[in-house]
Amino acid sequence: MLTLAEICQATGGRLVAGQPSLKIDTFHFDTRMLSSQSMFIALTGGARDGHDFLQTAKENGAIAALISDITQIPQQEGMAYVVVEDTAMGFANIAKFYRSKLQIPIIAVTGSNGKTTTKDMIAHILESKKKTFKTYKNYNNHLGVPLSLLQIGPDHEIAVLEMGMNHAGEIDFLASIAKPDISVIVNVTDAHIEYLGSKENIAKAKGELLPHTSPNGFAILNGDNPYVVNLRDLYPGKAYFFRTGESADIYASEIQTTDRGTLYKVHIGKSSFTCTIPMFGLHNVSNTLPGIFIANQLGYNSEEIANSLTTLTISPMRFELVKHSGQTVMINDAYNASPTSMKSSITTFSGILPHLRKVLVLGDMFELGEQSIDFHRGVGEHINTLSNSFQMVVTVGDHSRYISELVGVPARHFEKKEQAAEFLQQFLTPEYALLFKGSRGMKLEEIVSSLTN
Repeated sequence: MLTLAEICQATGGRLVAGQPSLKIDTFHFDTRMLSSQSMFIALTGGARDGHDFLQTAKENGAIAALISDITQIPQQEGMAYVVVEDTAMGFANIAKFYRSKLQIPIIAVTGSNGKTTTKDMIAHILESKKKTFKTYKNYNNHLGVPLSLLQIGPDHEIAVLEMGMNHAGEIDFLASIAKPDISVIVNVTDAHIEYLGSKENIAKAKGELLPHTSPNGFAILNGDNPYVVNLRDLYPGKAYFFRTGESADIYASEIQTTDRGTLYKVHIGKSSFTCTIPMFGLHNVSNTLPGIFIANQLGYNSEEIANSLTTLTISPMRFELVKHSGQTVMINDAYNASPTSMKSSITTFSGILPHLRKVLVLGDMFELGEQSIDFHRGVGEHINTLSNSFQMVVTVGDHSRYISELVGVPARHFEKKEQAAEFLQQFLTPEYALLFKGSRGMKLEEIVSSLTN
């Protein structure tokens, strides 16, 4: 992959042991993930100093290490060492250098919500014809993006990278490393508003992706989200828009929900074709459109695209359908939550499975700052507009009590998940469906697990 000489060139580092021609095939900052021909990245910014694990790295197959403290080199010989001032920045520079050598299209995906699902969908469609790399899980930060880039192998024909953030400047940094050919901005909502203050500032932070996108490629933007639409001028190349229900460069119409998923018609230019996905929600229809458009631009025909969509799977806890042994339907959407995504999930849940009685199980939403109580009350007000759809609202945590206090349907609040799980036992019958939604820190999937075991 890269020689030590190239790594020194990329990082401005100094080789203090080893031969410049020594070739490194893989990189990692976790000693458990190392193999032969690996370089260990001795990170120093976390709870542990990576230099304390140099001997373990060697035992696990590493032949080299990127370090910042030369005094920490073990006495035993047999490892090569490149010394830099900052190992995290050095790691990023290695990835940036490797990116410059790659000759395959790189697709970058960001957004307040749905970026992991959209990334997975794009990769799923593309891998029906091309060897496709995608970001593992949601490794989308200042360490995950470089790690992902360095895992792209010589047999990959295309790569889909996810980029996350909660502060301004983070997407700018990640995009400067990845230099995408195609960029996707899924949406801008109120996620991370505690750190950025307003949706306008969140949009600017997401828009940092566009100036780093190749002007010879293209951007595909959510035309249903006005904050995303306003980012168009940040990109010097061709920008396209996707929408649901209204005309755009690609849009979905005639959307129908069945017990098995969603059926809809896709329009690209003057052509149209029918698609079916084995999942629910207008947001999931919207999330398929960037992948469909990208595949179309890369020469995939409508039949190939439609066939790939029928076998879509998404990452766990993202409106994931789960069934209890008693055939109670549970929708595990507990991966994360913002006011916008929670309202969207509630709306989607209200419109599906009309033959079942529905229970909402909602946890706290985090990172909302001083507006947290108002945002939670806003969810309660939203539920009241759909109150005929639900038999019970159960809230768990702290600020979620402001949801249950406001709703006009029967509601119970619990501070602990164990209490909520005990209360929910009564709904484990075939006539009920339960939706679980809350921020990542709430870990509402633990309730799902306790109810299904």
